[in-house]
Amino acid sequence: MSRALWLRFLGASVFFALVLSALDLFLAKEVAGSASDDVQHSVYLFVARIVEEQPYAQSVRRVASLGAESPAMPLQLWVVSASGQVIAASAAYDPPARLRALARPAQVHEIVSYGRFFSGGPAGAVVRLNAPAPTYLLVHNPGVPGRHTFRTLGLLFIATVAGAILLGLALVLLYLRGRSAQARQVIAQMESGNLSARFAGDRLDAIGHLMTDFNRMADEIERLVTRLQTTESARRELLQELGHDLRTPLTSLRTAIETLTVHGEAMSPAERAEFFKVVNGELEYFGKLIDDLFFIADIDEPRYRKMAERIDIEALVAAEIQAAQGKAGARGIRFELDCGPARPMVSGDAYLIARLFRNVFDNATRFATSRVRVAIRVHSGAVAGVVEIAVEDDGPGMAPEAIAAFGQRRSRRVPAGAGQPHVSLGLGSVIIKAIAALHDGQLQIESHATDAAIAGTRLTITLPCASCE
Repeated sequence: MSRALWLRFLGASVFFALVLSALDLFLAKEVAGSASDDVQHSVYLFVARIVEEQPYAQSVRRVASLGAESPAMPLQLWVVSASGQVIAASAAYDPPARLRALARPAQVHEIVSYGRFFSGGPAGAVVRLNAPAPTYLLVHNPGVPGRHTFRTLGLLFIATVAGAILLGLALVLLYLRGRSAQARQVIAQMESGNLSARFAGDRLDAIGHLMTDFNRMADEIERLVTRLQTTESARRELLQELGHDLRTPLTSLRTAIETLTVHGEAMSPAERAEFFKVVNGELEYFGKLIDDLFFIADIDEPRYRKMAERIDIEALVAAEIQAAQGKAGARGIRFELDCGPARPMVSGDAYLIARLFRNVFDNATRFATSRVRVAIRVHSGAVAGVVEIAVEDDGPGMAPEAIAAFGQRRSRRVPAGAGQPHVSLGLGSVIIKAIAALHDGQLQIESHATDAAIAGTRLTITLPCASCE
């Protein structure tokens, strides 16, 4: 804490101590004064009755002797006649002018007073005595001892309040210094690269809650930085590997084009057709690769996570089957669709889910021998219903290592299917897995290579139902 800030706290503490002390003294004086009005009248009346019991001079000396035994109540008495002549007195001097100026009561034991008896200041009263002729008792209380005590108590109260505030500020200062040192240590560790540095959550005060909020923010920062580092590492690796993957088809294209340019006229039609087939295959590979890469890059955008609509999954699957049947029919492959009695609805992005099944049917078509069967079933889950879409082909099946690698980009190009000239990096399976995960779905693959009951390969996609009626 800086010196200027400490001086501000000190000034504020002294100011509040003085204000509280003044308020306390005022309230104490008011309470004591108002409570003592009845008491002081009783004292005046009690003294008056003592004076009335004996001759005035003797009674006044008796009251004076009692006052000598009680220094806290230094009363001075005068018994005067209606004309103001002093008949008896406990003091050698005349009554104070303010006391003499008070009006004389008309009734016996009536009291006219000024000041407050226990306020610490001067107080006095005139009491009419019970006598044949109008006779009055003048009582004066200088109030000096009470004022001194009152002042002492006030000073002690001010000192106590100021000391308590200063002690509290000192404790706060020590606490803040400790927290500040801990904060500097944590921030220094984070600046040095240790993003796991955190505050110790050992307090439940306001600063402790602030430290907890900081730790939560640091967790989020660490997660984001780790994700950025992972993404950047994957991006670098992807670019390096794609450079190698693209170099191979480019070399093949260049070789084929150069061969056609130099030796095209000398080739037979069959040889030229074979070379053109290679060129067309490589161009198709390039087009699909670029399309898949752009799609994989876009699917991580937040806009896809916010688009949600109710989708008739049966109608969508039927439309994609109809689109895939043309290409599959050219190879003698037919699609079969088996739907249950329910009409399930799912929530999500219709374009993404359509792209998911387009890739699934494309993969099934490439590997199938004669048939691709699609079955849609609704099942009741623990929280809500789910819809399962099973796509089964009668192809050669998948090896266990191929099933384990499903959804991951391959490290090298491999033939896309039996007897097919196309090659693939497995980006289609990456797209399938990413879209399913984006819609809280799950994938399961079974194959005759691992299960004798399966004729080919069965891919089951499970999606949560928005409505399973």
